[in-house]
Parts: sequence; structure tokens; C-alpha cells
Amino acid sequence: MEAVSSLLQIKNSSGESLLQTLGHDAVEFLIRALVFIVILYLGSYFTKKVDKYIDKIPVVNQDINTKQFTKSVMKLGLNVMFFLIGLLAFGFSEASIATMISAIGLGVGISLKEFLSNLAGGVVLFFTRPFSIGNFIKINGVMGEVAKIEVFSTYITSLDGRRVIVPNNVMISGNIINYDANLFRRIKLMLSVSYDSDMKKVISILENIANTYEGLSRDRENFIHTMEYGDSSINVLFMVWTPTNGYYKVRGELMAYILEVFNKEGINVPFNILDVNVTENK
Repeated sequence: MEAVSSLLQIKNSSGESLLQTLGHDAVEFLIRALVFIVILYLGSYFTKKVDKYIDKIPVVNQDINTKQFTKSVMKLGLNVMFFLIGLLAFGFSEASIATMISAIGLGVGISLKEFLSNLAGGVVLFFTRPFSIGNFIKINGVMGEVAKIEVFSTYITSLDGRRVIVPNNVMISGNIINYDANLFRRIKLMLSVSYDSDMKKVISILENIANTYEGLSRDRENFIHTMEYGDSSINVLFMVWTPTNGYYKVRGELMAYILEVFNKEGINVPFNILDVNVTENK
């Protein structure tokens, strides 16, 4: 009791007791912390509302790339803004916040170099647009369909259904192959026929297929020529054009159709035969 009585008798420069001052400061701290948390919650709620509102803007919805990038930048900007407002409400001065931002910026610049380069990469991708959502691309050995483009990374769905996340600094520094950038793609097949084949007949059959097969372009020039004499076959390069949309379906069915026509016309397609001779030692 004497210790408590002694504490009650301790006063600050304003004449208030120490316990009263501590209690007042604790209540003030809790109120400011509560206001800070409420501001962050309201910021999160407001951000979700704005995110849903963006989905209703016709201009943004015309391009899914613009829509996803805009939403990503908006979320980042609003979260940072409400965090700074929360700091002001908590009691930090503008000067201290500016100093903190400068210090954080210096630290980010040194330790988060990759973070900033990914951000810059996202901006570059947004303005240059080397690919769009839904395009089939290949980058640094990763092949698949572009599912999402965000500020810091690009999401690719691989052929076997895996989600591959590629940093945007890698996207802008590597060689990108966009298989869907053009309206037409070229089907390139190296066809092998036996040496006893009538090559004029072979070329004629292939030209007829190129000009009549459904799904192939009639407006673009085909390339059908004998290219080389192989070890066991004559190789013919067969190149035709087809719309990019449905390329793999047309290519697969075309290969099966060519083999069917060759068999029907008596064109022999050779295959490697391995002869193994076993000598018995007596």
C-alpha cells in the first residue's frame, strides 16, 4: 500500500499524478490504434467496392489486359493511401511520414531491386503489349496460355494445367514467342517417302491436299518441295497456312489424312528397321 501511495504522490511537470498520466496515455494510444484499424478496414471495404465498380466500366472491360492491370494498380494505390491516412490518424506528422517514406524508398531501392524491376516490367508490358490474356506463348522454357497479367508478375497456365508465375522483369528481358499474335500460322511437316516412289505423283497429291483440305488457307502461297535424300527415304517439306484459331486440331487431323491418302495411293512411307544378327560361338 505504501508503494501505491508513493506512486500516486509522484507528479509530472503539469501537476498530474504519474498513474493518471499513464492511464491517459494508454487510453489515448488504444483510441488511436482503434482508429488506425478502422481506417484500414474501411480502406479494404472501399477497395473492394472500387474493384467491383471497375468491372462495370465499359471502356475498361473492352480489353481484359487493361482491366486486370488497372485493378492491380488500383488495389496497390488505395492500400498504400489508406495506410498513410491511418498513420496520420494515429498521430504521425507529415514530416515524419515523409521521412519514413524516404527511408523505406531507400531501403526498397537497395534490398528490393527485383521488386522494383518487376513493377517496371509490369508497366512496360501494359504499354507495349507483346501478348494478351488468352494468348499461347513461350518464355524462358515456359509454354502455356496467359491467364493473368498483374503489376509484378504474369500468370501462365501450362499445357498440363499447372499455374506458372513468371516475374515481369523476366517477361521483358527474355525472348517471347507469341503463337497467337498473327491471324494465320504455318503448318510445317517434313514427309518421308520411299526411294521407289513417283515423286511427281507425290508432289501432285500434296498440292491437291493443300488446295482442297478444309481448314487450310487458299489465299496464301504453299511450299511443297523435295528437300533432301535421307538414309532410307526422300524427304519432302510440306508447308501450308491455317487460321491460328484451331491450329493444333487442323495440324493433327491433316497429318492423319496425308497418311491415309498415301496408303490409298500406294505411296510407301518408310520406317526405320533395326536388324540384329546374333552369332553363336561354337
